[in-house]
Amino acid sequence: MKLRIAFHPLQFQASLAAGGVALMAFNYLQFAIPHQDGLITLSNIRWDTLTGDQRWIGIPLIAILLAFTLVHFLLTAFFTWRLPSWFTVPAGYRGFMADPYKNVGIFPIVASLSMTANVFWGPLGFFVPQVSSNLQALMLPSLVFFGLLWLLLFFLEFKVVKTWLAGEVDKTKFNFVWLLDAFAFGLVSLTGSGVVAITTNRTIAVLAVVGTIMTLIVGLSLLLYKLVRLAAHHIRAGKLPDNPVLPAFFLVVPIACLFGLSIYRLAKYAQLYVAFDLGATQSVVVVASYAITIVWGMAAVYLIRGYFKSYFVKSQFAPTQWGFV
Repeated sequence: MKLRIAFHPLQFQASLAAGGVALMAFNYLQFAIPHQDGLITLSNIRWDTLTGDQRWIGIPLIAILLAFTLVHFLLTAFFTWRLPSWFTVPAGYRGFMADPYKNVGIFPIVASLSMTANVFWGPLGFFVPQVSSNLQALMLPSLVFFGLLWLLLFFLEFKVVKTWLAGEVDKTKFNFVWLLDAFAFGLVSLTGSGVVAITTNRTIAVLAVVGTIMTLIVGLSLLLYKLVRLAAHHIRAGKLPDNPVLPAFFLVVPIACLFGLSIYRLAKYAQLYVAFDLGATQSVVVVASYAITIVWGMAAVYLIRGYFKSYFVKSQFAPTQWGFV
């Protein structure tokens, strides 16, 4: 039986979202459930010290963690399996990348694969001792994977920027979906900073630091430039985009968190090699990034309140709705 749904790069948002939910559950367990030093695993939870409330919270979270970890890897494998055939059809990769209004949709592929590395280290390691107990041995392959993602990300960014600068491109047609490349830069930065945070090998750490700094500089520049342009356009137009696009407003929330966490990790690593205290800087970065996400999230809810009241429930699914997740 053939699949009737044609492949599209935006489908990788599903695996990306599943990985994000798995990471949220993992991070909550990491900080809320007593366990031995290091990353939390199923085997190092101090079950005998858990209170009743901790058990009521921990057990459902472990179930969520398992479910969404499996969903992430299954969807990633499925979409990756379908990806090669997309390159062979006339309206596939080449046609997609030639359209300056759509080609930013290529970046969920890179973003999802970046999420895979983080799900591998944390949520998968939670259940698989062979992963959690051999993280240091996995850091060199992880660095290589980060390097491949880095090259792919910059290659695709060069390709899409080239189409944006060539010919007559009406930039007023862009909307907040235009931030998908900044989102990918945030996730690749998270992967690179993850290598920095985990590895004990200085050479691997330094290489990851250099790559991460470059993704942060380019990613933050893209984010600021595009936010200013988009905000200015919508203010001049005096109206919001069409309903199917409105959920993309929420893309700023995870992007701010990703950049903030990546900078925090780099600052924490730098603390090992500088004489002055960076603790205050680390706190400011984390607080600022989460403050931005809260303020932006509340503002986005207010701005598109009409979307929730009269459109969301009866609307058909749109890829931009993954922005809510």
